[in-house]
Amino acid sequence: MSRTLLSNFLALHLSRTFHLKSTYATFKNRKATNENVPKLLSQHVPHVNPFESEMEQFIKTTHSLTGIHQFQENIISKYNSKLLTKESFDAIFMRMCLACRNYQLGKQFLHHIDQAGRQANTATLGKFLSLCYFCSAEVEDKSEVEKLCNVLKSHGEYLDAATKESIILGLSITDKWQEGLKLLQEDETAHYSLAMNAMVNCLLSHNHFDSAILWMDKIIAKERPISEFVYEHWLRKCAAHHNCWQIFSDFLVRGGVFLKQPIVQKLKDVLRNRSRDPFLGQFTAIDESTGRCQSCQKVLKNTDITDEEFAALRKRITEKVLLGTDVFLGSKPEEMQRFKELIKTTAPYDIVIDGLNVAYHISTKNRKQSSTKVDALMSVVKYFTNQKLRVLVLTREHLLKGVALQRMKQEAHIFITENLSRDDPFLLCAAVQSKHTKFVSDDLFRDHLYRLADFRLQAIFRLWQRRAQVQIVKIDRNGSVKFHHPPPYRTVSQFADGCWHIPYDDGTPRYSYESPTTWLCLQPKSQA
Repeated sequence: MSRTLLSNFLALHLSRTFHLKSTYATFKNRKATNENVPKLLSQHVPHVNPFESEMEQFIKTTHSLTGIHQFQENIISKYNSKLLTKESFDAIFMRMCLACRNYQLGKQFLHHIDQAGRQANTATLGKFLSLCYFCSAEVEDKSEVEKLCNVLKSHGEYLDAATKESIILGLSITDKWQEGLKLLQEDETAHYSLAMNAMVNCLLSHNHFDSAILWMDKIIAKERPISEFVYEHWLRKCAAHHNCWQIFSDFLVRGGVFLKQPIVQKLKDVLRNRSRDPFLGQFTAIDESTGRCQSCQKVLKNTDITDEEFAALRKRITEKVLLGTDVFLGSKPEEMQRFKELIKTTAPYDIVIDGLNVAYHISTKNRKQSSTKVDALMSVVKYFTNQKLRVLVLTREHLLKGVALQRMKQEAHIFITENLSRDDPFLLCAAVQSKHTKFVSDDLFRDHLYRLADFRLQAIFRLWQRRAQVQIVKIDRNGSVKFHHPPPYRTVSQFADGCWHIPYDDGTPRYSYESPTTWLCLQPKSQA
């Protein structure tokens, strides 16, 4: 099939007047199994609908669409599904071409639609543009993709997020990639994870390193993953441009990101092979009690949050809770007033305890233990009050009543939220009243992290969380409690005494406040 087929299709398509309805024929994109590699559609996920397997098999074994009419009639009749109809077939078939990364068949199918005298709907064109992005090496004439992007933009003044992302992806492989960047800038509130990564890739290709870092900051601020192909591109730039390592390493330190093991291996090789100032790397571990690197024997520093940084974080969290700007809180004015009075008269605290979280810990992780929820909470409280620490317990109305409540009040300050209120904003607000305060909770706080909506504050929040959050490991029947305390060293990439120490993700599951236990130690080759 010659490249003129697509050109002819575009010419005919542009000459028509479009009166298209929105299509919901496509399926929801499935979540990729690897969260660090954003994809529109994974090639390796189970099929949701039974007809998908048969359609996939057809696409993988067919080189010509001469029998597409018969296949369409047979599969629609066979499955008799409301999801698969004559109207939805085009979008679903193109979606499966995307899943199979079969660009040639997708291009043929687009031409087939035009030859049949039909108009490709928005979903079909969007999936084809995404297919062009994933199979860009097979796209001979990128200007045809640019024209197709213009066709899709003509489908309406207000396009849905998926269609916009498809247009941005299409533009990212053309000489008009900056138009895709402009489209992305016009709607920065949307979560265009893959499109943002694609634009970072374009910026790196044109050596716009500072702008690439800016967009990577935005991706992290939205709690979205940075794709491995972006990191690989950075490493290629680090190998070609001496100053790139300084820019990229500054991002690792500020962002607190954890690279995947394959990327770290490539980073190790790149820095070893540099002509100027090479580093030799060793995979290592850090002693959790001392912070000593088992490779170079240096002790990692416990870099603290500055007073200015902590003040900015406390201001943002306090404003959201005490000033009532946090609509996510769901509290009544009377409850807010009680909390304000409590903070005013009893803060700061040494320890803030999420009482409901402790009770949940007992009910889900220690089902065979005889301890009741209240007894478990009391054990946790006494662990700290026996050390003469000032403790605040946040709990719910249904958890502490009567005698149990009176006993708890003898040990600690208590704030009881209503059963329908969100208690985690109260916990965070109480915990940031002092820089030395620790808090006990298994909560991930990802929603609060995202809603800070500021990369700098999110980085500070992560660092503070890893320094302040204490996790319950076990509560024995006799009431003894074992905790996981924050390590006495900074758990992000850092440079000191001429050496780099970079934590990396080896795939072991962990909570958001936990850091990887695997590290790369980089020493100057001249000192090795």
